[in-house]
Amino acid sequence: MTHTGLSTPAERESVAHQTRGEVTLSGPPNLNVHDLLRLALPVGTSLVAGGQSAHRPIAWVSVLNTRPPAFSDLRGGEIALLSLDAMYLLSDKLTLVSLIRELSETDVVAIGVQGEINQTARKIADDLRIPLLQLPDTVPLRDVEHHIAQALLGNPAPVEERGRDIHAQLLQLSTENRGLGSLAAALATMAGKTVVIQDKRLRPLATAGRLTASPDWPSIEDALYDVNPLPALFRDRMEVAQASPDPVAIPVPPLELRRLVAPIVAGKMGRGFLSLVFSPHESYDALDVVFARNGAAVCALEMAKEKAIREAQKRVQGNVLEQFLGGMINENEALLRLTRLGYQPDQHYTTLYIGGLRENIPTARQIEALCNEQSGALGLGALVQPYGSEVIVFCEGDPANARDLALAVQGRVTERYSAEIIVGLGQQAHDLKEWREGFQQAVGAFRTAHQWRLTTPLAFWDMGVYRLLSLLVGSPELSKFYLETLGKLAEENSHNAEFITTLEAFFEENGNLTRTAKRLHIHRNTLLYRMDRIREISGLDLDNPETRLAIHLALRIRRIL
Repeated sequence: MTHTGLSTPAERESVAHQTRGEVTLSGPPNLNVHDLLRLALPVGTSLVAGGQSAHRPIAWVSVLNTRPPAFSDLRGGEIALLSLDAMYLLSDKLTLVSLIRELSETDVVAIGVQGEINQTARKIADDLRIPLLQLPDTVPLRDVEHHIAQALLGNPAPVEERGRDIHAQLLQLSTENRGLGSLAAALATMAGKTVVIQDKRLRPLATAGRLTASPDWPSIEDALYDVNPLPALFRDRMEVAQASPDPVAIPVPPLELRRLVAPIVAGKMGRGFLSLVFSPHESYDALDVVFARNGAAVCALEMAKEKAIREAQKRVQGNVLEQFLGGMINENEALLRLTRLGYQPDQHYTTLYIGGLRENIPTARQIEALCNEQSGALGLGALVQPYGSEVIVFCEGDPANARDLALAVQGRVTERYSAEIIVGLGQQAHDLKEWREGFQQAVGAFRTAHQWRLTTPLAFWDMGVYRLLSLLVGSPELSKFYLETLGKLAEENSHNAEFITTLEAFFEENGNLTRTAKRLHIHRNTLLYRMDRIREISGLDLDNPETRLAIHLALRIRRIL
């Protein structure tokens, strides 16, 4: 016998027809590793090596002892369970690699391990074609042994009991902050099917399983974006929350696939969908329904938790941005706090300032959601923050990226809300100290675009003289200059409105009287009469270059005011 206490081939042969207590080697079921993952093994178990032999039938289960013999009465066909801590207690000379080699000589079918499995052990298991399972540390091995034994005896845990175990173990993963990716991977391993977790707009949040490695996966993902195959109840986010329906099997057209889909409901609202995707020759059973239902329930908690974290981060981020842009904190403090929230110091950012053409249509929160959605779709990093009734966006990359994002958001606003938004763009900021300047420029461009009701993004650098004037909005000097320059022409009445229109056309045509008359659709003599009246009312000398410049600026200021 070896130092591990494993039975020799001769000893195994001599007991080949004996019973294991009341259990014979010809036990009722014919289960393999995949079956045990569904029926008995704890959530979070993963097959890390030797998967090519996972179809071999398992006769019994044995747990490593902390005293010799390491495993009692091994005769082949077992799944061996061990923890690395127990292995070291048994012998400080033992290694996982040596134990895998010795177990392979006894014709053990699979090995489950608690503890870190290194790459060497995985390679040995692959070479020896022994399935190697990574077991979670949170479940006692004796409990795992009991569940496996019951399944091998033909008495697996009832579906509802298994469902409660699954729910509890998925909750444990969520408590450990493993994220949606770990939940999807755990469900895919247990169910033996591909798992897709989607948000309310059917964007994939996490995927796991065999089909994700298929060359057809992009086409499968595209098909899963289609909302039409979903039951009408699932598409109504409020109704589905009230009804709490069971998972439903639907086709995945035009592919030869099906999916068992369950709604993810949190906060009395549908938040997304969890699907088990399978091929036509595969079927689903009551256990798959339990997987989908309990998986969706825990995903709802995980999504609610992630949303709460995001909201908290946004509140902190918003406070930092408002304090920094308002000059209440310095650059160094803002840099420290924003970096914790996702700001990348080595990135360049272009500022956008976005708001509805009509007040609160859409709301700042709705614009914020679309900015986050479209920045993700375009693969652009962005800090998005409501700012009063508008939204600030610091978009990673050059102004072309920011313009693409602005156009994408405008398209979605038109599509979803049948409304229009105004977008102002500031120049690219190469470091944090330039953020304030970029922000002021974006606000100036936004105000100018809003005044002119421009529904295409307006960049500060395209505004000409308005670049300067927009930055003076709110300054009393701006309106004072306008009133002093135009004098009585600045008074609001119908005659003055006509004279102002005449002056604007005069300057647009660079002082050419013939072209000005044609632009206004009046006779040249009528224009000359108006120009004389303008001189009389205002006392302005239009032949003086300085006066003409002042009038021209005053007319531009009038548009802003």
